[in-house]
Amino acid sequence: MTHLNSLKKLASGTAIAALAAGAFASDHGKAIVDDKMPLEDPWTICDIFDYSTLYESDAGFIREVSLTGRYHGQWISASQDDDGDRDGFHQFQSRRSRIGFEIGILENITFATEFNVTDSSGSNRNWQTGPVFNDIDTMLIEIEGDGWDLWIGKDKFKITREESTSSKRIKTIERSQIVNEVIPGKPWGFNFGFATGEIEHVIGLALTGSDEDDNRGSGLGLPTTEGSNAQFLYRLETPVNDVTTFYLDYLFTDMGYDSEVDIASSYNHVLALGTTNALNDRLNLTTDLIFGLDRDGTGDIPDGEDTWGLVIMPTYAITEKLEFVAKYAYMDSGRTQRPQRYTVREELENCHTLYAGLNYYICGDKLKLMAGYEYMTADQYDSTDDITSDTWMLAVRTYF
Repeated sequence: MTHLNSLKKLASGTAIAALAAGAFASDHGKAIVDDKMPLEDPWTICDIFDYSTLYESDAGFIREVSLTGRYHGQWISASQDDDGDRDGFHQFQSRRSRIGFEIGILENITFATEFNVTDSSGSNRNWQTGPVFNDIDTMLIEIEGDGWDLWIGKDKFKITREESTSSKRIKTIERSQIVNEVIPGKPWGFNFGFATGEIEHVIGLALTGSDEDDNRGSGLGLPTTEGSNAQFLYRLETPVNDVTTFYLDYLFTDMGYDSEVDIASSYNHVLALGTTNALNDRLNLTTDLIFGLDRDGTGDIPDGEDTWGLVIMPTYAITEKLEFVAKYAYMDSGRTQRPQRYTVREELENCHTLYAGLNYYICGDKLKLMAGYEYMTADQYDSTDDITSDTWMLAVRTYF
């Protein structure tokens, strides 16, 4: 047999074997080409947030147990010119530090609570009751029904777009002056939400007063048994079109009881008319027109004072992780609020603020870096003195 004939027979045998393998594969499934398992995505720092769930089950009374918490740290560098007198400060602040847990019960009930675990230097409540546990920030039971939901306990009464957005997700390092001027603290009460067609409603009722020396110092800050100031909340949310959603928030506070500590709004009536607008895939716009009527006087501001304000906040996604934020806010009258209030907390009129900043989302809102600059100009209340301030801010925000 020649060498050429041997090659011809080898080629013929190879062809027959290939045809047989193809026939076998067509009868019994695809032939395996690569039996290696696909490579898993590499571990990243964002995966650490998946470890907060301690227990999970599809059956039984307890369905899920999870740890929750947040840490918000920030560096503030502010300077203020008060009619020629300059002042300022440079300070790192543990703005929020909380730890808690959530328990899922059956299919539609959640018990959740979080504790403040730092004295939050610079906070308006100056928690100084201990190095670890300071107070209960929230504690509530939430029940979800078919087209309705109810929470009972201690939580915020959401009013205005910025206050309705959790501090875990707000776009600026601090909320606007007018928002902080009119909002209440976190009272004990309930919120009931339901829908009629495309319109969503929320009705809430709470008691805000306490006879304790420090509403937060004892941990609970329960309303006094002798009497307390009541709050009534109504919220409405409805789509206008594919781009715009309209919001109406109304809060009434009965200020008839003078408690030792009261976390109610300083105004008998607060009304906010807001919109959110998804203009395209990158550009969003939030607006709020806010009114506060019949103020409980403080300092130079007398009883019965009214105020109003405006917030306009566009955001633009530069990349998937980098976002630009701008904000203009106006407050007709009120007290100095964050971040400028760390100097001297004065009463203001005709307060204008401009904010510009960048947010970098490392793991979405669960871990992000924020940088911002805010300029404020205002008049001292019932005075011709001018106040201007420049504030630079750097922040880290994380939660689980």
